[in-house]
Amino acid sequence: MVTATRLVLGWVSWYPRHTMPKFVRQESETVEFKERWTDGALEALAAFANHKGGTVHVGIADDGRLVGCNVSDDEQQRIINQVVQTLGLRPRVRVEKRGRANVLVLQVEPTTIPTPCRGRYFTRVGTTNRDMTPDQVGRRLMRQLGESWDGLPSKVTLKDLNTAAFRRFARMAQGRLPKLSPSDSPKRALENLELLSDGFLTKGAVLLFGRRPRQACSSARLQIGRFKGEVILDNRFLDGTLWEQLDATMDALRGYLQVRQEIRSTGPTVEGLQRHDIWEYPLDALREAIINALIHRDYTVSGHIQVRVEDDSIRIWSPGELPTGMTLAKLLREPHGSRPRNPFLAEAFFFAGLIESWGTGIGRMRRLCREQGLPEPDFREDTGGFLVVFSKDLLSEDRLRALGLSARLLAAVNYVKGHGSISNQEYRAIAGVKERMATLDLKGLVDRGILVRLRKTGRGTRYAATNAQNAQ
Repeated sequence: MVTATRLVLGWVSWYPRHTMPKFVRQESETVEFKERWTDGALEALAAFANHKGGTVHVGIADDGRLVGCNVSDDEQQRIINQVVQTLGLRPRVRVEKRGRANVLVLQVEPTTIPTPCRGRYFTRVGTTNRDMTPDQVGRRLMRQLGESWDGLPSKVTLKDLNTAAFRRFARMAQGRLPKLSPSDSPKRALENLELLSDGFLTKGAVLLFGRRPRQACSSARLQIGRFKGEVILDNRFLDGTLWEQLDATMDALRGYLQVRQEIRSTGPTVEGLQRHDIWEYPLDALREAIINALIHRDYTVSGHIQVRVEDDSIRIWSPGELPTGMTLAKLLREPHGSRPRNPFLAEAFFFAGLIESWGTGIGRMRRLCREQGLPEPDFREDTGGFLVVFSKDLLSEDRLRALGLSARLLAAVNYVKGHGSISNQEYRAIAGVKERMATLDLKGLVDRGILVRLRKTGRGTRYAATNAQNAQ
């Protein structure tokens, strides 16, 4: 049964009794309280529209105290006119009767494009309204319009094309684009690849084939360094096309890393003996990680790719969190779907034969490390970006912290690494715990595959580092 109908500016809101909303009692990500109608209420509606939608309750104090408000038709029409004229939104409006007080509730749904409020863009963060950054506004617009950053046109023309870079790509891509020849006209080829728009290179094309790639993005560069603890032994900034950045990074890594030679026999004769270089880390896995950083980073976010080489690890960080809808759990699932942030860059590297089918890179990195007897790389979101950590040591402190080990458990593992093994008594001494707790802690490390018992029973039991590769 319909209990009431309100007609305001030609909009009708029907509220059947069984669908009447429950009264909310506190502010949230989708609820804002206002004692009276103010500009702050407009900002809240804009923030809700730019987030998940929400309601502004006029007549309730911030602390939830009921104060009531004027809900006359004239007042409602004045408020709605202001919302329409200022925000371009058409809110649903209702009046809630709470005891002897009236509360005016305005509800908006999320919009498909960013909603401005007097020249500013707001979004909802917890129970507060925050200014959206230009990057957030830009990403929102591109996402809603179905565009990607690398497909947007730049101000760079074919006059600034790096012909050598294009010819190189054409040679590399002949296996997957047999109709593309290095002698072909770059203009026609780039148009076919959707890297040229009305005579202007797309932003992705500038990164791939521009004479000055940073015309597309000022932070399109890579920093690589060699560290000894906190001492910087070498530090370089690598510029150029993405192909040049990849080559220069791999050259730098070869200069930093150790290599050993191994003789393998492929036959019964001397000619069957072949020499193989074994690097500290599989170079193909490192190349995959660098390529992923170059083609999947968020180029709308300031900052550059950073590669930090330490004695026991290599850390590769790229700006930008995972794309909307992609979680770390989904990313690590094998196989997983692929929605590249920069599809034109990913396609170019695929045609060049530098990556296989989309969505297989992480699995390949993990497999290559396992085959060389190394821990699988760690993948995580970190400080507004994405981090990949290659490690030689299954029990590195960085890896153990990622597993959530407490300070005293870290101390136990570090003791084992320094002394070879640890006993219950030694652990009690360094951790300051009683025997029962020490037993539980050490058993927990064994259960997680981090330590193993050297002796099964008795007070002489000692614990050493495991050789297993699946600590979890």
